[in-house]
Amino acid sequence: MTDSSHGYIRDRRGCRHWGPHGAAGLLLRKGSRILLQRRSWRVHHGRSWSIPGGALRAGESPLDGARREFAEELGAVPALRHLLTHVDDHGGWAYHTVVADLVGPLSPLRGDGEGTAYRWCDATEIAGLRLHPGFAATWPRLPAELRRTGDTPTP
Repeated sequence: MTDSSHGYIRDRRGCRHWGPHGAAGLLLRKGSRILLQRRSWRVHHGRSWSIPGGALRAGESPLDGARREFAEELGAVPALRHLLTHVDDHGGWAYHTVVADLVGPLSPLRGDGEGTAYRWCDATEIAGLRLHPGFAATWPRLPAELRRTGDTPTP
């Protein structure tokens, strides 16, 4: 069976994106810290820091897609509490950042090769990292969204 998440699509602005059904990633928080992964040199925007994520399958919800991608890239998905989903709409293609709090233990991380390192970062550290361009554009908007939900561990 063909994986419906593979392939490129152009948005209305003419930009090319991987994943004809959009993409999603899981921004996992533990208190005020965020779990980031350093992308392998072999993948698009390699050697940058981002959240685990990737292309959605046909009919897959952003939450389910983010959980699946987390499991593929880092191992089993831990118990979490979903806080919000930020949608970065590019006009016909969207990236969904699913923000959740870790509520249980996290199994040892075992990557699938898309990431080369993993680390918990304080929000103040994130600005000093070489970020994936999409995550770099989204990150500054997330604290305000979290404040609107009444959940403010991220400054």
